[in-house]
Amino acid sequence: MNVLIKNEELCTVASNHAVITWVTPEQKTDTSIYFGEEKGNLTRFTLERAQEFHRAELNNLRPSTRYWYQVESNGARGALSSFQTLPAPQGKHLFSCALFSDTHLALGDSVGDPNEIYFGKLPEHSGELFSQCIRDSRRRGIDLAVVTGDLTDAASQRQFKQARHKVLPAFGHVPYYLCIGNHDKYVEKSGRGLGEKGFLRYVAGRENTYTSVDYQGCRFFLLDSCVKDNDWGTIAEAQLRWLTGALGESSGRPVFVFLHHPCNGPDLWFGIDNARQFTQLLKGFPNVQAVFSGHMHRSKVTVNRSRTGNLPYVELPATVQFPCAYAVLRVYEKGFEYNVYKASRLDLVEKSREKVILKSLGSALYTWYAFGGIGDRNVSYFNGLLHRPVQYELSVSLEASRAVELYAKAQSWEGASLTPAAEGGKVKVILGRFESRRSALQAQRQNAFRSGLKALVNKDGDYDLPA
Repeated sequence: MNVLIKNEELCTVASNHAVITWVTPEQKTDTSIYFGEEKGNLTRFTLERAQEFHRAELNNLRPSTRYWYQVESNGARGALSSFQTLPAPQGKHLFSCALFSDTHLALGDSVGDPNEIYFGKLPEHSGELFSQCIRDSRRRGIDLAVVTGDLTDAASQRQFKQARHKVLPAFGHVPYYLCIGNHDKYVEKSGRGLGEKGFLRYVAGRENTYTSVDYQGCRFFLLDSCVKDNDWGTIAEAQLRWLTGALGESSGRPVFVFLHHPCNGPDLWFGIDNARQFTQLLKGFPNVQAVFSGHMHRSKVTVNRSRTGNLPYVELPATVQFPCAYAVLRVYEKGFEYNVYKASRLDLVEKSREKVILKSLGSALYTWYAFGGIGDRNVSYFNGLLHRPVQYELSVSLEASRAVELYAKAQSWEGASLTPAAEGGKVKVILGRFESRRSALQAQRQNAFRSGLKALVNKDGDYDLPA
């Protein structure tokens, strides 16, 4: 078996489509997939030929439905797996909004921060990654876009000018709105930054760093959570008073809130320092549909049940760093759907993954952190309920030679794929990913009988450390 399927990932699961990616390192092979609703009756589709980086998008799916799939390249098969599509929000589709964060347009003038040095940030590709994400999102029929900060890396005049004249024009006729990020407020910290004056003058097209925008009966609030030359965040008292009044005037219409720093969940250590005050403010306005942020370069969705119930606090992944992704928010009359998509430049996505420190161990840990669980990348929200897909992973971590041997044996069973393991020097063999624990346990028993190995079942995104 000379074709290895590596880093196979179900990135996107919506109510009517799904996207799966994988790599066949240093080999250009076909992009094929078996797919269907019945495990024993799958149809084979070949989507492309002679590719090293593979992407399969499955369209025209039905909401709340289980599907089976198995990727294939030159006869090598990934593990037979399943997923369940999201329930569709109720009512008519109103509009689609592309969401981007932490583009860090460096354009030869990066700040050299720890993310660049240790964790796969690609400042040399920042412009092409953001531009590709814009083009990808436009092909999905977006109506507008929001960037939740850190448009630039150093807030230099050159970066602001090139963003304005060379990158942002990729939006074409699509209106876009910008939140300011901590890097966009750099002055002394980067040694060449213009700070918020440059942000407002060259790219924001407004007079204040925070504002609101009305669109199709909804109101978007673009907040300023940043402090000059600091990486932590806060929302000033004057802005909170403005927000309270503006939310009071927005009664009866759906509201979406955008800011750069996290304001809920495990990332508060690097978020806004007055998060309690901010979430308490939001508690009084049940028409707020979601809060979107960036800054942490990861996909994460949390709730604050004690204050805001099932209201989702969504952290967006970075375009400049694995998974080099953007998101699409699809708004309906009675709710919304949110989905994350890797940039179609999968070569750069994998370059970022492989650039992190500690080799395969670092790659496994950073993938777990930045990519998040499937329910951190895909949600639907309506009737006050948050719906998130789940997957249970069946896998075993082995020394590299034994992992490849098991991978080869599994080709005569139900397939397998390989990915870095969190244990140093080991490789994880993925033997299946399933939409229910029951299916995963059934597969676990079958594989234990075949291989004599005890594969583990883990709920994707529901553990503190990788398996």
